This record gives sequence, C-alpha cells and structure tokens, in this order.
Amino acid sequence: MASPLGALSSILSSGLATIESTYAKHGATFPSLDEPSDSTAFEDDAKLMETIDHVIATASQVIALVKPARRTILEGAFSVFLPVSLGIVVEANIPEILREAGSQGLHVKDIGKTCGLDSHKMGRVLRYLATNHIFREVSPDVFVNNRISSALDTGKSVSTIKADPISKHDNTSGLPACIGFLTDDMLKAAAYLMDDLLDPCVAGSQDPLDCAFSRAFGRESAFDYLEKPENTYRLRRAVAAMHGTSMAYDINIVIKGFDWKSLPQDALVVDVGGGVGSLTLQLIRAYPYLRYVVQDRPKIIPASFWEHEDAEALKSGRVELKVHDFFEPQPIADASVFFLRFVIHDWPDSYAKRILKRLRAAAQPSTKLIICDVVVPYAASSNEDFADIPGSGVAPVPYPLLPNLGTVSNRAVMGDLQVSAAPKISHFAAAADIGLF
Repeated sequence: MASPLGALSSILSSGLATIESTYAKHGATFPSLDEPSDSTAFEDDAKLMETIDHVIATASQVIALVKPARRTILEGAFSVFLPVSLGIVVEANIPEILREAGSQGLHVKDIGKTCGLDSHKMGRVLRYLATNHIFREVSPDVFVNNRISSALDTGKSVSTIKADPISKHDNTSGLPACIGFLTDDMLKAAAYLMDDLLDPCVAGSQDPLDCAFSRAFGRESAFDYLEKPENTYRLRRAVAAMHGTSMAYDINIVIKGFDWKSLPQDALVVDVGGGVGSLTLQLIRAYPYLRYVVQDRPKIIPASFWEHEDAEALKSGRVELKVHDFFEPQPIADASVFFLRFVIHDWPDSYAKRILKRLRAAAQPSTKLIICDVVVPYAASSNEDFADIPGSGVAPVPYPLLPNLGTVSNRAVMGDLQVSAAPKISHFAAAADIGLF
C-alpha cells in the first residue's frame, strides 16, 4: 500500500487532470482565480463535482499532513480574523467599489475615501484577505476583485446602496447577506459558545434560550432580537441570508427527490417555516399546476420577494403567504404535502417533536411529510452502524481520505455548531419511536 502522502499525491494529480479534461471536452478552460467570473459552470455534472470534492479533500489533507502541528493550531486560532475581515468588506461595500473601479483596481487611499474608513486599516484587511486568495493585490496597496471576492458583490451600484442602505440585500443572491449575518450576529454569538458549553447551569439544557446567541444578545431568541424596530436592517439582511443559504444547495435534491408528478392538479403543498419562499419559488417553476402556501413569522415573509420574483403567482392564488407559528395548531387540514426545509435543524429534539406532532394532527391519511435538511456526516466510518436505515450509506472514498471528505463537510459540521441541533444519521433511527414515519 502506498504511503499516505503518496496516495494523496496520486488522487490530487488524477483529479486535477480529470477536471481539466472535462472542461476541455466542452471547449472551455477552468476559470482563473484572478478574474471575476461565474464558476458554477458544469455543476450539473455529478462526476465532475465528485472529483472536485475529492481534490478539495485531498489538498486540505495534504496541508494537514505536511504542516507542522504547532503552526496548524496557531493559524487555526488566528483564523478568527477571516470572518471578521469578510464582514468588514461586505458592510463597507468593498466588492461593489472595486467592481466600479474596473480591472485596473483601486488604491487603498481611494477605497478609504469612498467607503469612509481608514485607508491604512482597510489595506491591512484587504491584504489579509488577498493572502487567502480573496481579492487580489495587483501592486502595492492596489486591489481588485477576483473570482472569490466577486461572489461578495450584491450587483448593486455603490450610490444605490448608500441611498438606501437598509435595502442593500433585498432582491440579491443572498450570499453577501449570508456573509454579513454570519460575520456579525452569529460571530458575536459564537464568541459566547465556550461560556455556554462550559456553564454547568445550562450545559445540558434543551431550552432554546440557554444558548450562545441568547447569552450574547440578552436572553432572547434570534427572531425576537432581529424583529426589534432598531434591528430592521439586521432582520432584512437575515431574511436575505436565508434565501442565499437555501439557494446554495442543489435544488435538484428537492425537485427530483420526490415524485411531485404523482400529486394531482391543484394539490396543496405547505412550505412550513418557509422563510420568503425560496423553495416554493423553485417548485412552482417546475410544477406550476400545484398550489402552495408559505408559512412563517409575519416579518419573515414579505410579499416584496414574490412581487420581484413572480408577482403573477401571488395574483393568481397559486402561492399564498400565511403567518403561522409552527408550535401552534396547524390550520391547514387539506395539505397533500407538508414540507420542512432547514427547519428541524434549528431546534432541540423536544421542540422538533412538537413541530412535527402539530403537522401530524392536521394531516390526512394521504398527506406526505417531507423533511429536507443537512445530515451531519461522521468523520469516522459509520455505514455498518446504520445499515438498517434506508439511504444512510455513504459512498466509499479513496484511501487515505476521511470518510466525510474532511473540509468538504465543513459547511455541515460548522452549521451543526451554529445551531447545535443539526440531525445526524442516528437521529432518524429513533423517528419511528414517536410515530413520525
């Protein structure tokens, strides 16, 4: 058997060759890191995406293998400055400023004048990000967007944002809003995670208020905090972030993962806790003959999203927006489908059961319950432990990669830390015990 380093070298070289040959087959070249561009081409190619995941996992494992342990630990601790720096450039509109400056870039003095921040401090932030391949320093103190930093751009003009800063993230991809939310509200909460976990008074609590966010923001839930009048911008940013997070996952999992065509004309699909309705928007485009209801808190489902995306769906009644608290009795009794996407992961098990039991009480014998959520993968092999759970199998990966592909699973694992309630495979083994499936 090859050494770990030799095996990783083989996976990496083979994977990179496959990526280049796939692009060449389509008459294209893999996009440069230096230029702003859309790098989502060929995302429907499942084999290519698997290869890319293997390359990412391999590259990160090579770094972990060859980098001295002390350096790895120190750099990991110092990496707190990465989200801080990302938050600064998003809130200061730096991606938009650099887009308008063009390919020649902009000196930090001019960046500082435009955004109103200290140019020397801004230069340090941008240099740190450029050192991590986010933005590019084309000459001393002159920066431009690159492929990664351009993803932080709302697409709006700087003048438009300054004229109406509260609406900055409305009708955008939602990714910049997501970064803003994570590096502001959630970063403040994360700073209290250690205090929360080590506090013997709350460490074992299932009360949603006994969490790091509540400790950071005065013992109130995230939604209660965001819905305060003085937090209007934060709320609108969080709503846009929900849309961005939703769209960051392959929508085909939903579109093709259930036989929607088996539902009759005008069958009712209820998007429970559906936010602005990002999921429903994709479903009605694929299955326009169904009816949809999006349920959420009153300040989470503004009609403005639908007026921008599909006003006709609201006018025709194909889509309805309904205020509903999913801990209260479900008012809809004729649903063909109750759909929960990225809802259950927000709540401890006892609260998740309450949500699901409300739906069961309102369901007809033919009503389907669909839960779409992120399942947190173990870093150890687990196939044999959960062999009796359909769909729990994880595809084998090349030696010596971690079973969950290491950093490829970071989004799920970090999300688990964020909400402290994301489901693992083992959670589904107990689902039948409370009569949910």
